[in-house]
Amino acid sequence: MSRAAARRTTIGVTRRARALPLNATLWSLLCGIVVLVAHAFTVQYGRQMGAYWSGTIALIFFVVIGWYSVRKRTLWFSVRMLRTTARFLPAGLQRQLVMSDRLETWRALHITLGMLTILPLWWHMSTGLMSPVEAVLAIAVAVLLLSGFFGVVVQDFLPPAIQTTPEHEVRLQDVDSRIESVYVEAEEKVLGHQEALVQAYLKNVRPILETERSASRMRFFWATLRGRNPGAETCAGLYEAGKPFGDEASAWKELVDLAARKINLEHNAFNLHFSTDWLSFHIVLAAITFGLLIFHVLSVLYFYGI
Repeated sequence: MSRAAARRTTIGVTRRARALPLNATLWSLLCGIVVLVAHAFTVQYGRQMGAYWSGTIALIFFVVIGWYSVRKRTLWFSVRMLRTTARFLPAGLQRQLVMSDRLETWRALHITLGMLTILPLWWHMSTGLMSPVEAVLAIAVAVLLLSGFFGVVVQDFLPPAIQTTPEHEVRLQDVDSRIESVYVEAEEKVLGHQEALVQAYLKNVRPILETERSASRMRFFWATLRGRNPGAETCAGLYEAGKPFGDEASAWKELVDLAARKINLEHNAFNLHFSTDWLSFHIVLAAITFGLLIFHVLSVLYFYGI
């Protein structure tokens, strides 16, 4: 193989490697194992360090973790930091710094520190008894970390799972538009057919098209988890009802197909909500936790004069 061909191969492999997404779930579990092993070897060190130093380390971790939320919403700080570093850093190092200031990098740092911060928190909590406020803070931190890990699992699992569903729109407004168009199409399709088919449509199909949600959230959840088709499963009995219509059985099947599609679009909407709703809980819990954390720090500074 020539040098040029080898170089192209290397570049291609590198690009594919860079395109591979971070498996955040496995990475989080690996970080958790690192924390468990590190704590087993540093229990005595954490006690000797004292509550103030371990608390300071944990606080620094929390600030960096929270900065990811700021970075997602604005580039103001990043732009000014990069302009400042460009004045004294070598060009090559500056390019690396610009490349590293991406949301993917910040997300990886957010997840990594979110797990590793358990270690200084563990040291901090093992230094003595906790007051009621400190106990509430510890519970809030634990729930915050669990909600973050839950979100990591959801973000890793849902995108490929959604791609295998019959309907996979990426925006809720598109889902709503498709559901509306399905209803209109069914109403137009039933016109001009025999009375028996029309009555069967009004009794069995239209209620599915008109109802706000044709299946429970739990059913949609299990359909996502197991890779099932809720539309086809719900309408399986309706397909059999079309046999007596003779020549118009095909029209009945098309109507039932639209009902099944509407259910699958609702399943699509459930997945989109499920992929983002946890984040609202996580953000609110993070705000509460930071409030408790600030109160805790101020209390220590006030009562102990440190």
